[in-house]
Amino acid sequence: MRVIQLGFQLHAPYELRDLGCDTGGENPDYFASEKVFQQANKEIYQPFFALLERNTQKYRDLHFSLIVSGAWLEQAEKYDAMLIERLKKLVKMERVELVSVPYYYSLAFFYAQDELAEQVRKYQDQIERLFGVTGRIFALPELIYNDAAGKWAEEFGFAGMLVGGSARVLDWRSPNHVYEAAGCEYLRLLVRNSHLSELIERGDDSLLVEKKTEEGEARRALSVEKFRKMLDLDFLRGGLVNLYFDAQVLAQQRERGVIGFFDELIATWLDGENQKFATAAEACMVETPTAELSIKETVGWRGDAEKSDDEQGAGLVLKREIENKLPKWLGREDQVKLSELVYGVRRQILASEDEKLSADWRRLTLVDYHKGVDSSVMARVAAIVEDLKRRAEEIKKTQAVEISRAYTKKRDRGDVERKVESAVDDSAVKVNFGKSAGTVSGAVHVRIQADEGLEVPVQRLGQREGVEAEEEVEVVPVVQKKKTHAVRKIIKKLVIE
Repeated sequence: MRVIQLGFQLHAPYELRDLGCDTGGENPDYFASEKVFQQANKEIYQPFFALLERNTQKYRDLHFSLIVSGAWLEQAEKYDAMLIERLKKLVKMERVELVSVPYYYSLAFFYAQDELAEQVRKYQDQIERLFGVTGRIFALPELIYNDAAGKWAEEFGFAGMLVGGSARVLDWRSPNHVYEAAGCEYLRLLVRNSHLSELIERGDDSLLVEKKTEEGEARRALSVEKFRKMLDLDFLRGGLVNLYFDAQVLAQQRERGVIGFFDELIATWLDGENQKFATAAEACMVETPTAELSIKETVGWRGDAEKSDDEQGAGLVLKREIENKLPKWLGREDQVKLSELVYGVRRQILASEDEKLSADWRRLTLVDYHKGVDSSVMARVAAIVEDLKRRAEEIKKTQAVEISRAYTKKRDRGDVERKVESAVDDSAVKVNFGKSAGTVSGAVHVRIQADEGLEVPVQRLGQREGVEAEEEVEVVPVVQKKKTHAVRKIIKKLVIE
């Protein structure tokens, strides 16, 4: 059996506003993405979904995988909810598998792994809410991978992970196999066939042939026949080919007939015997892994071109310790500086417990702002970070005032309670016997001065032996003991004061 795992990525970064001197007030909008998203919707998303729907209706055996970022889901819900509905139908038909990613498609794995866990949980909750599924396969942005990432994914509960950069990762080994992740008990790795994927992405000359358009004009277009010959050769090295593309390829190679190319590739592949398409989870079960893959240095989707002369088969070096570092194409000084600036304020932002503020900060963690840093992007990100800090400080001050008020109120309430207790104690009858030369003798009359001078006889005390004097004792209470409703009136009065 020869299997193609066909996968696409849907990701739309937010467009950053240039704040300048305007910080936007209490609830600023740092992201103005509608115009860009709608343009991409016209050029990419509409043709892309038409391609998937057309072919899933024709071929019951067509299965594929999608990497859909949380940023894309948010913007699609906001600007064109029908995209979400169309994706729901594909998921319900069980034709597409959603690969789990960090919600904000971030590099949090390298800077704050508790933040990574939070973003992955948010993504899992979101796709379960929208589509009723939970991802079983995991991928970091740009298919970044190293041994530490694999161990993290397994501990989180994923069954497999996607890996980019096949030539650098595998050296002499083929990407057309399922591998076991080093240091893991069961995690399986699917390695992107970068060579074949990139031929299509860049519209390589080796795949182009002269074709005539309906208008009779000649143009160079991608040839499925040529690609099938390359596929046949590659399948001699293993029974699984993982092809992954960004959906932008439909716009980038439109003039070379890329949409027709995929239509024809799907049709001809399913027409052959012992050939099929599989989702990522299905691809993990194509074969039992026969080799363990150890990747000490971080690689990714486009890491192959970064290989230097002094590097040796990063995927096969078993003696070195794991280096959980950014891949080289993300490790420039200006890139690291920007990332440290963003992640450096994380605790301050999250401590505010303000959902909008936290969401605004998390949007800045998108890998897009960190992988192609130029001066304008850095300036905009830096300005937004400063404004986030300002908002966090204002929230902190507001919280301090509220805490102070709450403490004062609690303290005052305690004072009220003490005053009430004191008032109730004072309402008890006080008896003043005065000085007596001896014990009380004879009949003694005791008078209580109650409300408005009302005299109430209390009792008579009998004469004791050996007492010579007789003395009248007067008992005068300060206040007569009040009823319950009177005490409540006292409490109410004290609280008002």
